[in-house]
Amino acid sequence: MRKNRQATTSPLGTNGLNRRSFLGLVGISAVALSTAGVLTACGNGSSKAQVTSSLGLADSVAKLVPSYVPIDLVTPDIASVNGSTPGFISIPETLVKSVTEVPGKGGKYKAMTPAWWTVPPALANNSYYQAVNKAIGATVDFQVNDGNTYGDKIQTVLASPKDVPDWVVIPSWNLPPRFGQAVTSVFEDLAPYLSGDKIEKYPNLANLPTAAWKFSAFAGGLYGLPYPSTLITDAIFYRKDIFTELGLEAPKSADEYLAIAKELTNPAKKRWGSEDVWNGAQIMFGVAPKWKLVDGALQNKVETDEYRAALEWIAKLFASGAVHPDAVAGNLQQSKARFESGASLMATDGLGSWHESLARMLPTNPKYDMVPMDFFAADGGDPTLFRGSPASIFSFIKKNSDKAKIEELLALANYFAAPFGTEENQLINYGVEGVHFTKDSQNIPQSTEKGLAEVTSTYSFLVSPPVVNSKVQYPGYVKTASEWEARQAPFVVEEQFFGLQIEEPNKFGSLNKPFDDLAMDIARGRKKISDLDTELATWKKNGGDELREFYTGFLTA
Repeated sequence: MRKNRQATTSPLGTNGLNRRSFLGLVGISAVALSTAGVLTACGNGSSKAQVTSSLGLADSVAKLVPSYVPIDLVTPDIASVNGSTPGFISIPETLVKSVTEVPGKGGKYKAMTPAWWTVPPALANNSYYQAVNKAIGATVDFQVNDGNTYGDKIQTVLASPKDVPDWVVIPSWNLPPRFGQAVTSVFEDLAPYLSGDKIEKYPNLANLPTAAWKFSAFAGGLYGLPYPSTLITDAIFYRKDIFTELGLEAPKSADEYLAIAKELTNPAKKRWGSEDVWNGAQIMFGVAPKWKLVDGALQNKVETDEYRAALEWIAKLFASGAVHPDAVAGNLQQSKARFESGASLMATDGLGSWHESLARMLPTNPKYDMVPMDFFAADGGDPTLFRGSPASIFSFIKKNSDKAKIEELLALANYFAAPFGTEENQLINYGVEGVHFTKDSQNIPQSTEKGLAEVTSTYSFLVSPPVVNSKVQYPGYVKTASEWEARQAPFVVEEQFFGLQIEEPNKFGSLNKPFDDLAMDIARGRKKISDLDTELATWKKNGGDELREFYTGFLTA
């Protein structure tokens, strides 16, 4: 499949970053609050505006969500554990057909999507678009926009409803302010078509995870079609090949990490033990993504003991001299290059970076071995891993009084959601064999020049099947990655408010930003841990306590 989140979806072929790996680079794990319902507060209203009981909301969302009817067309070699990504160590030689009839009725639709790569040729000059449209029996004409400025484009389009295309893709991090108000006036509520057993009309859509559907509910309706995400999004990686040469094993506690980082550091050999692993430190110490309930009261992550302990630890790491000097100087953009060259040997990154790195390094360094550590709590005990967002991108269908057109678009979505191992999935992700791709000795699609120019994530952004790992071109990768994720899965928990999508009043938008700068300064010794108390007092005064009251309303209303 074309894209990947922090994990993998299908063989990479030859398209590289501009085709399948963008989500591993844009911080998917940092977007979206949680997964299940929909709560919208006034954009600039009071902290008590439109506060709804979380239990009542969960009940109302449950009535919107489609039934889950899994499809077992192909069996993975490594099964999912508690929601981990299943693995395929080989590509099926024979593909299954999941949609037996042409889904379209001849309709013509405009669709708007982002692209973090060169925009492909338009429909008139794109044989890939033409082939897919022929297969689906309808015309989807894409308006592809620069992903880096897509958020601005979305706001401009929504400001003029008459200009909204028939089908609009919106990444979760591009959802505009007060979207809960806009969605009801611009887009179609799909609950009348998909909720409960109604989804059975669209088997591939019924195969999508329930949590992803819950997260697609907005303002009391089921408005989004989801692009599901992986259970775990980030990891602390180490250079296992170099560790083995030096007779070292991966650390299993925060203290071991410090000791090994110092042992690895040898400036004379231009080698340092670690990159800036602030995100990893928060995982080690079990820092909640946003809120934690302590003795019945909410604490923001920056107020918690875990956050303070993580800050104290990261400061020790930097003070030890084991962090690469360029990372100390704030140059984080080159961290991948430093890690891959062996200049630094431990780093945090999204899981999507793993296979990307293998693709870059294995051709010139066959011994290169980048592996994620098994997660550990700071004291060496079991970790607490907070589940990320269950969907990273949504698509929305414009309001339409013609029920037949809505049903046609949903039939197309069912085709696009065809799972790995199907003819439809291969067409959507690679195009036509012999034209857009050929297959190598491992049965892996390899893009032709035409495929590289024309095939990209467009149809698959409209809705995407469940995530799988089938990147078999990297020896041992699928087995290692899927088994690693399965080992971590039992430690995944849900944060407070997991299951609620809450739109905060605009005035709180940048309230926590000073803590990002403070963490960098404390880590580098420019400020002390006591400065956290000063910043917390300012935070409370500037709206932190009011924000807490806003969220507490969702607990007690």
